[in-house]
Amino acid sequence: MKSKIILLILFFSPFFVLANEPSGIAGFAQNAGDFFTDIWTFFDNDVPNFFQRALNYIIEKIVLFKINAQIESLKFAWSVAKSILDNFQVASKIASAASALPQDVKAALVDMRLFDGVNIIIQALVARYVLRFL
Repeated sequence: MKSKIILLILFFSPFFVLANEPSGIAGFAQNAGDFFTDIWTFFDNDVPNFFQRALNYIIEKIVLFKINAQIESLKFAWSVAKSILDNFQVASKIASAASALPQDVKAALVDMRLFDGVNIIIQALVARYVLRFL
């Protein structure tokens, strides 16, 4: 048990604290060299890295803002297009035009869902028209 404790103490003891630091002119020269090395590292590595990270952050925020603005403009354009379609009553006009057709032709076109397709195409054209303004 004692040997385990001694081994743990040896493994986790900070022996670098016991190192002898140079003194006198050699210590001054070492400290001055370390000072200028730290300054050089600051201007050579840290400052460019800061500007790169800042530019990355700014570009990321601009891209996210642009994407959110496009999503909101699409929502706005669809609401405008929907109100235009409601004002012109496109679906009811398609239904009234379909009722003027003979019964067998009307049944075939309803089975093929042609009227729904025409309605979707008209909605897409109106939405595209509104999106041109944005």
